[in-house]
Amino acid sequence: MAEGSLSQFKATLARKKARKDKNQGKFDRKKMGFKKSESKPVYDFPELSDAELEKFKIDIQKKKKSERKVELIFIVVVFFLIILAIWKLNN
Repeated sequence: MAEGSLSQFKATLARKKARKDKNQGKFDRKKMGFKKSESKPVYDFPELSDAELEKFKIDIQKKKKSERKVELIFIVVVFFLIILAIWKLNN
């Protein structure tokens, strides 16, 4: 069973509540003047024709493939260096 009086326990709870209120109030958005915006963001994307859209998709696919090749080469080189380091340590 916990030691201490009821007044000590209440004081502890009051200090804990005061710390919590202080920390939560640091960045209270209402106090800082921020209000939740009701309007939705408007994006100004250009309208693409079907041919331009297909070209755009193909360009994205090419970039993705080239990035995957670079990642694969990097992984193979790192794996090779790890194997080489282990082999040198054993010899």
